[in-house]
Amino acid sequence: MNDKKLKILVFGAGGVGAYFGGRLAQAGAEVATVCRSDYESVKKFGYRIGSIAGDFEFIPVKVCHSAADYHDTADIVMVTTKVLPGISVPELIRPAISKNTSIFIIQNGIDVEKDFAATFPENEIISAIAYIGVFREGGGRITHQGAGRLRAGTYPEGNTSTRLKLIAELFKKSNVECEIVSDIVRTRWEKLVWNVPFNPVSVLAGGVDTREMVLNPELETLCICLMHEVCAVAKACGKELAHDVAEKNINYTRTFPPYKTSMLLDYENGRPLEVDAILGSVIRNADAHNVPVPHIRAIYALLSSVDRNLNKL
Repeated sequence: MNDKKLKILVFGAGGVGAYFGGRLAQAGAEVATVCRSDYESVKKFGYRIGSIAGDFEFIPVKVCHSAADYHDTADIVMVTTKVLPGISVPELIRPAISKNTSIFIIQNGIDVEKDFAATFPENEIISAIAYIGVFREGGGRITHQGAGRLRAGTYPEGNTSTRLKLIAELFKKSNVECEIVSDIVRTRWEKLVWNVPFNPVSVLAGGVDTREMVLNPELETLCICLMHEVCAVAKACGKELAHDVAEKNINYTRTFPPYKTSMLLDYENGRPLEVDAILGSVIRNADAHNVPVPHIRAIYALLSSVDRNLNKL
């Protein structure tokens, strides 16, 4: 396949989707987007991305309100929406899925691929984890503050596919690291070691950034406790993580530019929080294997209350 003609539809083109979709467009892919909040601005002006890796503009080949508006055959549908209860993303993307479409999922949490695999059993599912500090400012403006790499693999696990290799090569052309991994489920557990503490605590601690959390001894200790509980659940699920994964995540965050987590930005902007995707999924797996997770349960109860009250405003 000629990679310049690779057709990609980004479903949920906020900060993450616009950034990575824009990089794929730089590499020669034909990238369209589905966005709602910034639809009019993006349709007129495209995306303006301020990035630590170099500012650039991303003009999608088409800007859609929904997948049904795409009216083309996508080689890849890249899903970068938040994982929220009551929203069936597989059904929302169905109009853009054809026989040979690969579904490329960049979302938080564990088990996020299951509904896609059940809905589209004949389609290739590629799952990815993003390590990036990026957020949408509105009006098609995106700010990329830190990192900017991906780890991706076929779901649930197996050999590297031709399509996945092509995606990785496209990202490489635009100076984005996309590491191909053989066990994406394990990789998701590794990412949860960071997400479970830092996203919720940033909100519950009163709106603190990543640097403030690791410089505060009490908050850092809480984060480490949460990390260890994630590791215990992962081990019970057959995905034992490295013994020093918590230490590495703390050290990584200390050296990372201080920034507000995606959950904190959602909270500040009155948007629903990914409580179930980040915390609820871990608790369900803990219950299934009788693993005690008292710190995660406490954080889940508090954050669920914050989310409910936020949605009342």
